[in-house]
Amino acid sequence: MTTYTILIILSGLVIFSYLFDLVASKTKVPSVLLLLLLGIGLRFLVDYLKIQTFNFLSILPTLGTVGLILIVFEGSLELKYDQHKNKIIKSAFFRP
Repeated sequence: MTTYTILIILSGLVIFSYLFDLVASKTKVPSVLLLLLLGIGLRFLVDYLKIQTFNFLSILPTLGTVGLILIVFEGSLELKYDQHKNKIIKSAFFRP
């Protein structure tokens, strides 16, 4: 694969992610589910058309770890701190 092809694929993924986020806000279906279905559909299409792809098994553990970290970071952006939550936070850290 050339560098241009990789850049086009990554740009397409960002655009699909944005579009799926818009659809998810209207339909209440998580955008992650839509992206997973897109990935599964693309895999079937690639297998059906017999297109040669890169072997992702060598980098899959790293991609999984980075994906989990990004999911946790995205979830932390939605947290709101309030003075009333101090008791809960203290009990979580100093549990006997």
